[in-house]
Amino acid sequence: MPKAIGIYREIEMASKPAADKIILDLTAKELKKKGFKVSTIFPSQFIKDKVGDTRDFDLIFTMAREVFINDYLSLIREYKNVFMINSPAAIRVSFNRFLTYEKVAKAGVRTPKFKVYNINDIRFTDIKGRVFLRPLTGHEVWFMIDKEFHFKEVIKIYKDMGIKELMVQEFIKGEDLKFYAIGEKVIIPEAYRKIFPEKTVKEIEKNVLAIEKTSGLKILGGDFVIDPKDNYKVYCVDINDWPSFGAMKNFSQKKAGVEIADLIISEFKKFKK
Repeated sequence: MPKAIGIYREIEMASKPAADKIILDLTAKELKKKGFKVSTIFPSQFIKDKVGDTRDFDLIFTMAREVFINDYLSLIREYKNVFMINSPAAIRVSFNRFLTYEKVAKAGVRTPKFKVYNINDIRFTDIKGRVFLRPLTGHEVWFMIDKEFHFKEVIKIYKDMGIKELMVQEFIKGEDLKFYAIGEKVIIPEAYRKIFPEKTVKEIEKNVLAIEKTSGLKILGGDFVIDPKDNYKVYCVDINDWPSFGAMKNFSQKKAGVEIADLIISEFKKFKK
């Protein structure tokens, strides 16, 4: 019986901690049904002297971020014979917005214009119109800015948080569309298949698969903005590693757990060959 460990997301890095925990638990439940011996732990437990010899397993399925970002190289050496999904390398890329946007743009995915600044160098005069301010690394704590007083407040917040680099991202006006992907399956709200032209939906699906390939993420989500006033141009505005799958009416967390487990088993078998 193959052994697997599921690692929860760090609370401080989760915008929806309860929903994140539920999807990992549902995935673990399905893997157990399909013949895996499964344990679930928190990132703080992912230390050898706390959980025993953690190399004595075959599979890691993880929503954790910091443990893999900060100790990536040593983890790769220690766990080179263990299959991981999502991989540490993919998590590292997805956690750096500049790297992510750069990679997907090269793959032909349209993104908003963006620029990176040191927090001590950026000035309000660098802001042209309405923009998003985001930390260079991370997925939460973003602000939309178009007034100087708001800009000053946000910079103070970021400095208090110890954030050193920011990304200024162009604001795209249009229709927001959330997506999920599990392997090659792209999930978007059914209503949008009726709202947008078929070619737009196909472009979104093609973009999602390109994002998955270039980022290395096998379980992911994010957001597009579609501009109906500009020939339905599609912009990818956000990408996240292993979302909670809790925000789409036509795709429940329970269904996501089943399909994620199926994907993990399929990828694990390929790894073992």
